[in-house]
Amino acid sequence: MIVDVTAVEQELARIQRELTSSEVRTSLFNLVVFSPDAEKTMANDALNYLLGKRAARVIHIANSGADESSLEVSARCFVDAERKSVCFQEIVITNGADGAGGAPGSWVPLLVRDIPTFILWQDTLCNKQELLAHAQEQAEKLLVDTEQSVALGDPEDAILEVVRRIAVTDGVPVSDFAFKRLRTLQRLVASAFDDPKKTPLLNEISSVYLAGTSTLAGRLFSLWLADRLGWTIDGGRFRDRRNRPVAFNHAREAAGCEFEVDIDLVTNERIRIATQTAGCADVDYPEGEQSRAVVSRPGNGALLLEEVDAIGSDALYRSALRILDRY
Repeated sequence: MIVDVTAVEQELARIQRELTSSEVRTSLFNLVVFSPDAEKTMANDALNYLLGKRAARVIHIANSGADESSLEVSARCFVDAERKSVCFQEIVITNGADGAGGAPGSWVPLLVRDIPTFILWQDTLCNKQELLAHAQEQAEKLLVDTEQSVALGDPEDAILEVVRRIAVTDGVPVSDFAFKRLRTLQRLVASAFDDPKKTPLLNEISSVYLAGTSTLAGRLFSLWLADRLGWTIDGGRFRDRRNRPVAFNHAREAAGCEFEVDIDLVTNERIRIATQTAGCADVDYPEGEQSRAVVSRPGNGALLLEEVDAIGSDALYRSALRILDRY
């Protein structure tokens, strides 16, 4: 596959002229999507949310069983409230058995210079280290979804080590959608101890039970909690600041609710946090006190919009991964 950059730019300009007669907003960033999905379904779920909100040059690199790599050009436009067109300039590179489509020389020349580049990695990570390294060199931020990568075949221990190395050792700005999706639960747990009378209970935790997430998400949640509370890893459990063991247990399904977090105290009392699919969350305290909140879980589109609007790394994620260095 030979990439004619001039021809690609001319074709994109022609398509945009056909789609809209209004002024076209300048692209704000490059988004390079690596995916095993030739139909781009996973990426489109998030990109459809961005359409009309941000203008971008989007380059999809999708694996294919074809012998040779190929390239297609398209665009999608939406006219905003100011009568300006907000467009995705889309370049789809199908990476065939020749490997030419995934090679940096095929897609790097297509990046718009002088604007940020984000890599949205929607593939396995562990078996594509060389390709990942090339992509990192071109980007201001790497966006991954370790939960999805595990579903595609990555081993959990291996992928946590990969992202730990990238984010902590290499210092690359990384955001993980699997970690971001835990934000609602993280905030509920933190807010359960906001009352100064309840804050000391954080030092009295003997075990934590989480239900309703994948195993990988459960591990990320446990690392976040350990980091926030100063715990260390000791074999299959944690130890708190006083060197007392703290167990962490997980189940994929929550009985009667969407998510459940049970926090047991050394006094044999329990704080229970449960969320419902309708968006309500209940917090039950040992003395019978209750609190209720309305919560929402951001989808992949909202998370992607949040990430492309900020260059910086996810400090909480990086800090949580550092716990693995002390294992």
